[in-house]
Amino acid sequence: MSESQNKQKRVLAIDPFIRGFGFIVFEGPKDPIDWGTKEAREKKNARCLTKISNLIETYLPDVIVVEDCTAKGSRRCPRVQRLIAGIGVLASKQGIKIHRYSRAKVRRVFSESGATTKHQIATTIAELLPELALQLPPFRKPWMPEDERMSIFDAASFAFTFYYLNNQRKGLPSPLPKREVALHICQKKISPRERFFASIRASEN
Repeated sequence: MSESQNKQKRVLAIDPFIRGFGFIVFEGPKDPIDWGTKEAREKKNARCLTKISNLIETYLPDVIVVEDCTAKGSRRCPRVQRLIAGIGVLASKQGIKIHRYSRAKVRRVFSESGATTKHQIATTIAELLPELALQLPPFRKPWMPEDERMSIFDAASFAFTFYYLNNQRKGLPSPLPKREVALHICQKKISPRERFFASIRASEN
């Protein structure tokens, strides 16, 4: 396989939440180069699109990945639906390909590694990418509001879905662990101490 065929695309994945959006930028499934959350408390969609435009200008992604909020079962409110549509328009104007995946599609991809719930998927990602371990929110009880940092992991799950399907099409190895490895990952509770040392290990690599 040629070097050009084997080269992974730079991906910007975005996941909105009530006061802004989470994002992550990948050079490849094992190489996140930036991630975080951006807030927009007034004129939310306009401000979010400005911040996303700045990320595009900074990182020049090959692909933008978002949720398919038109899919059956999506719970996105009309404002977020408009924001995701606006991201698509922005990508089109910049000549950037956009891929949209439903939550069901993400779960199907990660289920091959044994992760089926939102928290299991996030935990699997945190283990695959120790740099993100400190960002992993604790398990959310039904009465608890969702931690905004979960949007980083939701964005990452869309990016991994893109890489998984892209690698599958090209005959490349899956970026996700095998089922038996992932089951161990998902069942493991990550303590703050373990997260701290995970971040130290990541900085040493």
